Amino acid sequence: MVITERHCPRLRKRPPCENGFTLIELMLVLAIIAITFRFTLPTFQEIIADTRMTTQLNTLVTSFNLARSEAVKRKKNVVLCPNDSGRCARLPHWHNGWLMFVDDNYDRELDDKEEIIYIEAARENIEIISSRYRRRVVFNAMGTAAGSNASYVFCDQRGPSKARAVILSNGGRARTAALRSDGKAWKCS
Repeated sequence: MVITERHCPRLRKRPPCENGFTLIELMLVLAIIAITFRFTLPTFQEIIADTRMTTQLNTLVTSFNLARSEAVKRKKNVVLCPNDSGRCARLPHWHNGWLMFVDDNYDRELDDKEEIIYIEAARENIEIISSRYRRRVVFNAMGTAAGSNASYVFCDQRGPSKARAVILSNGGRARTAALRSDGKAWKCS
């Protein structure tokens, strides 16, 4: 019996393997990547903006908590104010950063001999608006923040629908809120 090539495929010579993609396969993969990127980019931008906002809120809350604990520990007034090149700003522009100092002479102003505890850098892409245009937060030795309750509203390019706030009570407690007490969005102006 004679074995023919048709009955014995193992004896057949195979063409060499060809590696790579065809142009159609490559275009299909690029189209899928482009469509996926088109739909996920806004989501990534939203996540980044939310993360930036949360980080800034937490930084201000942490600063309030640090100022409060330092005032109690030192048994002196500790002041938090908007930063203007190493001095307390005359305007309540908290998005330019803030500084914290021990107010030895109780005048609510940073003097040359008073110790600066902490300086926070300016914030990019976020505006911080204080209610009642509060330019100073003074924590006394009891840990309370004299004055009235204050809200610090954080706004970015997304507008009031995504604004959030840090609310500081007279007792010195800071908390965050996504909406006002009446259930409405914060105002960004």
